[in-house]
Amino acid sequence: MAHIVDIFFQNMGCSHDHGYGMVFFNCCELAITLFFTVSTYPTIADPTQNLSIRLYGVLCLLIEAHIFAFIAVRIYHQSQHRDMYQHLHGVEIPENYRRKIATVIKHHFIISNVFVAVSVLYTISLDWVRIGDPFTFPFIDVLPIKTTNVTVYVCKYIVYALPVYFAHLETCFLNVTFMFSVGIVKRHFQILNDQVEEAIVNEDEQKLKIAIKHHQQVLKYFEDMKTVYEKPILMTIEFCGLYVGLTSCFVIQVIQGFIHQIILGLCIVSSIACLMTIIIYCIYASNMYALHNGILNALFEHRSCYSRNKSFKRIILIMMTRATIPLEIKAGSVFTINLNLLVKILKFAYTVFNVLLSSINRQFKETAI
Repeated sequence: MAHIVDIFFQNMGCSHDHGYGMVFFNCCELAITLFFTVSTYPTIADPTQNLSIRLYGVLCLLIEAHIFAFIAVRIYHQSQHRDMYQHLHGVEIPENYRRKIATVIKHHFIISNVFVAVSVLYTISLDWVRIGDPFTFPFIDVLPIKTTNVTVYVCKYIVYALPVYFAHLETCFLNVTFMFSVGIVKRHFQILNDQVEEAIVNEDEQKLKIAIKHHQQVLKYFEDMKTVYEKPILMTIEFCGLYVGLTSCFVIQVIQGFIHQIILGLCIVSSIACLMTIIIYCIYASNMYALHNGILNALFEHRSCYSRNKSFKRIILIMMTRATIPLEIKAGSVFTINLNLLVKILKFAYTVFNVLLSSINRQFKETAI
């Protein structure tokens, strides 16, 4: 039975036999996302609309624009994703690593269904809510069909559920492919580390030359990774910062009773999802850097073994020079993806949260007086 990770990659067009089905799906996904992006703007610009509805439209517009950019980047790098997936060359990532990736896939599948079900639960649980009222759909109501007919409502509901699934599908694809690519690089580095240690202990020049070629191939694969992921990661970081700021503003607005609580809930959930995505990038990238540094450490630890052979020592120096090449994934050539970036983002979120609490406490004191 095929693993869920392999099934996911094959269905997302990472295999060579995906055919025209994936092309048709990409076109439909782009068209639907673009339609919802454009059709949301009139709701935002309409001054007669309720403030909650207009802010809900802003959130939907931001999400759809973000996902449209993700889809465009994925299609642009489709061939590179396919080549990277086919780059295993008999090297399998560990089973526990595959389980982590499978968990991420299941998480996005479950969360997308939860988002879609929230609107149904909202409609069923509250007696005063009627079909067609705000927040009874998974997306802001942009189609000019006002009806209480159950059949029409269900059809609209299905259409409005599509952006939710597209959003989670694209985010899942980015997270999963990044984790998978890092897993391949880490596995190659582990093999390289063993090759280098064995070659040094046995003073095997031929095996060390093979390790140097292997290392060069892995570095080339890493450069392809940087090309594919730098821009999407930058978009995610910008999107996360924007959502954290919006969440902070909406907390005050909800307390003051200006906007609906559901908008705040959507913001909080989306902010947490963005932070989790950044945590994945930073932790997995840092682990990959550490494994690459381990190759250089292995060379230094066994330096006493190759002091007698000049030819072998020269090959060691070549390997050392290559191993000192820093591995860095930069988000749009701005942020280096590592644990330091994660700490900075968490500090920023904590600072915003503190400012928010101070504002709320001040408002409560003024109200009490």
